[in-house]
Amino acid sequence: MTHSLSTCRRQPPTANRRLRALLKELKKVESVAKALEGAEVTLLDVRVWFDGLLTIKPQYERYIGPRAQIIHSPGFEAACVRVLGGDAGRLKRAERAALEPFRHRQAEAAGEAREDGEGPSSSEEDSFVVQLQKRRRIARKEVKYDLLASIQPTSNIAERYFSVARATLGQERHSLQPITLEIIMFLCQNAGYWNAQTVDNATQ
Repeated sequence: MTHSLSTCRRQPPTANRRLRALLKELKKVESVAKALEGAEVTLLDVRVWFDGLLTIKPQYERYIGPRAQIIHSPGFEAACVRVLGGDAGRLKRAERAALEPFRHRQAEAAGEAREDGEGPSSSEEDSFVVQLQKRRRIARKEVKYDLLASIQPTSNIAERYFSVARATLGQERHSLQPITLEIIMFLCQNAGYWNAQTVDNATQ
C-alpha cells in the first residue's frame, strides 16, 4: 500500500489531474448506483439519472442508453417515461399499445358520462357549437394510465433477496437444511407484513 501511494505521488501533474477527473466521474456514477436502491424509484427517475450520466460520459450509451441491450422492452420503458413525465399526449402508436393494459377506462367512461349528461341546447345553432366544443375537449383529453409509478425499474428486491440467501447459506452451510433456509428467508422477506402481536395471535 505504501509503495502504491509513493508511486502515485511520483506521477506527473497531468496524470494526477486525469485521475482526479476520473474520481469525480466515478463519484457521480456511485451516487446514481446508490440511488437506484431506493424503494420508491420510478422508471422516470432512472431515465433522468441515466441521461445525466450520458451527458458526462457518452460511452455509457451502449450500457444504459434508452436502446441498450440490457433493456428488455425499450418501447414500454419509453412509454412509461413519457406518461410519468406528463407527456402522454406524445405517445407513439406502439407505445400506446404497450400501455394498453394500464389504461384507466373507468375515469374515461365517467368523463364521457358527464359530457353526455349536459343539458340540451336551446337551438340547433347552440347544439352544433356544443358538439364542436365537445370534440375539441375529446381531442385534447389525455388518456389516464394506472400503476406506472409502481413499476420498479430494477429487480433490487430480488437481487437483495438472493444476496441475503447466499450469505445465510454460506454462514450456516454445515447445518442448515434447504427447508429451514426457505422458512428463514420467507420470514425475513415478509417481515414488514406482521409484528410481534401478529405472531402472538397466530401461535395462540
